[in-house]
Amino acid sequence: MPRRADLVLAFVAGVPLFALSVVVAVLSVPGVRAGLLVGACLVAHAAVAYRRDTWAFFVVAAAFGVQVAVTGLFLVLPSAALFPLAVYSRAAYGRRYPPLIVGLAGAGVAAARFATDSSVAAADLGPNPWLLFGLLAAVVVAAWGFGLYRRTQLAYIDLLRERARDAAARATAAERARIAREMHDVVAHALAVIVAQARGGRFAPARAQEILATIEDTGRTALTDMRAAVGVLRAAPEEAQRQPLPGLADLPGLLERTRSAGLPVAEIVRGTARPLGPGTELVAYRVVQEALTNTLKHAGPGAGGTVLLEWAEDGLHLTVSDDGRSTSVAGTGNGLAGMRERVGAVGGAVEVRTGEAGGFVVEARLPYRT
Repeated sequence: MPRRADLVLAFVAGVPLFALSVVVAVLSVPGVRAGLLVGACLVAHAAVAYRRDTWAFFVVAAAFGVQVAVTGLFLVLPSAALFPLAVYSRAAYGRRYPPLIVGLAGAGVAAARFATDSSVAAADLGPNPWLLFGLLAAVVVAAWGFGLYRRTQLAYIDLLRERARDAAARATAAERARIAREMHDVVAHALAVIVAQARGGRFAPARAQEILATIEDTGRTALTDMRAAVGVLRAAPEEAQRQPLPGLADLPGLLERTRSAGLPVAEIVRGTARPLGPGTELVAYRVVQEALTNTLKHAGPGAGGTVLLEWAEDGLHLTVSDDGRSTSVAGTGNGLAGMRERVGAVGGAVEVRTGEAGGFVVEARLPYRT
């Protein structure tokens, strides 16, 4: 099917040009030859609707070949303007050099036919063949050049579209990774607290009500966080940006839930707080959450933890450590990998190691907002 723009072009250009060509053909070349000229013009105008296809170019060239065979006066037909258009279209949408070769050959044949036509000679209208050839060749080369320029434009547009698709794919992958990290942090910490509480409940039946209340509160908080994370996927971009995100102000609640799970955690703050920005505060919160989750999983019974927030000159130095029995760094998990990605995304650095006396240590440096 021809494109709508090409159909419009074929109609808008075809109606006046074809009508004038019919009049000129009938007046200049009466008889059967006039009918052949009109038929060839009609075929060429119809092919313009498919000008982006290879066959349409050769149909137009063949139609003008028929006109050359009929008379050299075909050059005075207004429909002769279709040939440069065909050269332009083929250079823009097809192979580069065939339209130029065919166009220059057609210019030579047309110049020779016009200059040697008996009707032209009888009317003493015959120009210098070389001058006519130069003029026709210039028209062909100009049409071919404009076609190449359009070809370059189309290639550039395709490149921009491809880059846009790649950027959209990368953004989608990054968003999926971000949501995966959020879900992991929320679920992993909540389950670690619930498992620790359930384990403790087996040995302390008298605290069953308190333990169940803590499990319920932890599960409700995790469910709320999960709904918020999933809601970002469903919300419009401007609504997603307004979704509440945990930050440093939410650390006391996180530490309290961790203590209720049986892990004593001390919080130490040094220096004067400075603005980090909501994104960096979220990273700080998730670093503490992931580190405490690992402590709950691996530190063992009787362990304690410390969260140190040191407001230094170059940024917030965040250290989460425990005195548990862990002697190796579980550095291959998804949680720690996500932690490194989060910290790196805000321009910070993180180190995960074992303490000198054992235990698990996470040190992160987060830059201030500038």
